[in-house]
Amino acid sequence: MAKNRNIIDLSIGFSLTQETLSFIKKFFSIDVMGIYYSSALSTDKDSIVLRIENTKQDITTIKQNYFYLYYQDFKENLDNIYSNTDIFTINDFFNPKNLLRKLTGKNIGFEFMVSKLRYLSTSQVGRWFSYMKYFYGLCKRYGHQLIISSGAKNIFELTSSRVINSILDRLEVSSTEYWADLNQWLSRKKRGMIYDSL
Repeated sequence: MAKNRNIIDLSIGFSLTQETLSFIKKFFSIDVMGIYYSSALSTDKDSIVLRIENTKQDITTIKQNYFYLYYQDFKENLDNIYSNTDIFTINDFFNPKNLLRKLTGKNIGFEFMVSKLRYLSTSQVGRWFSYMKYFYGLCKRYGHQLIISSGAKNIFELTSSRVINSILDRLEVSSTEYWADLNQWLSRKKRGMIYDSL
């Protein structure tokens, strides 16, 4: 893995002390972590991305000096989509083609949680992989970013870079390409690239 490519987990749902952050970096090989705004904030700001629910945009005190992304749990109804959402978290199967085509040029991240796999039957896991492969192809076609996150609610649910790379291998997606694309996507968001409103 090239040194300038960070391993990124954009959904960690528990508080991080500086010691925990250091442990995760070393043990799980995760360089950048997305934490929810209510989590304890680390002093290592380069390793933290704040996740702020798009219905809570008035939170300003903790945004200060931290890079943040607005996320939204995706519901298939387009009427409930906020114009400046950075990440849609996908929880259910749906036909994504029309949505991704409609959002062409918005450079949105579509996030899938590995933690959901724990609760699926064998046949559902197979369907999940098939769906993800299809979704990845649509993301590439319409200029969006597929995001695979742990969805961890505690440290025991964290997913190492090795596991993510194994998932990518099953999807027949190059891990080198995936991490390069995700780093580039995050870098563009950090530079404040503006996209047309929905």
